[in-house]
Amino acid sequence: MKKTFLISALSLMILFSSGAIVVHAQLPTGSDSNPAPTGSDSNPSGPLLPNPFKGGTSLFDLLKSVIQDILIPIGAVLSVIGFIYAGFKYVMARGDAKKIEEAHRTLLYVAIGSAVLLGAWTLSQVIQNTISKLM
Repeated sequence: MKKTFLISALSLMILFSSGAIVVHAQLPTGSDSNPAPTGSDSNPSGPLLPNPFKGGTSLFDLLKSVIQDILIPIGAVLSVIGFIYAGFKYVMARGDAKKIEEAHRTLLYVAIGSAVLLGAWTLSQVIQNTISKLM
């Protein structure tokens, strides 16, 4: 085991230190060292990749896009799954007072989590609308 680990680690070190792997990065367009292209065919390094986030180029737009397009939908799905799980625990309790109390606690925690998620989204919308009206 030690021998195969040492052989594989040594071969990886040799592979990466040999310089056999060459990486070419695309230079940013519009900088002083690489001016923005004037036509569609004037970019010698290849096509530019579109921004996967729907926002602009600022950090605020990136955060807004991540929160609205990734975190809020994931939280909503987890809330629905949590409510289904709490209902399942109620059904599986079958009249046992201890299990019903546990299911009730689960339902309470899911409801509090959903309220926090909805409140955070509402607060972010209020702050966003206030900032956009000030600008």
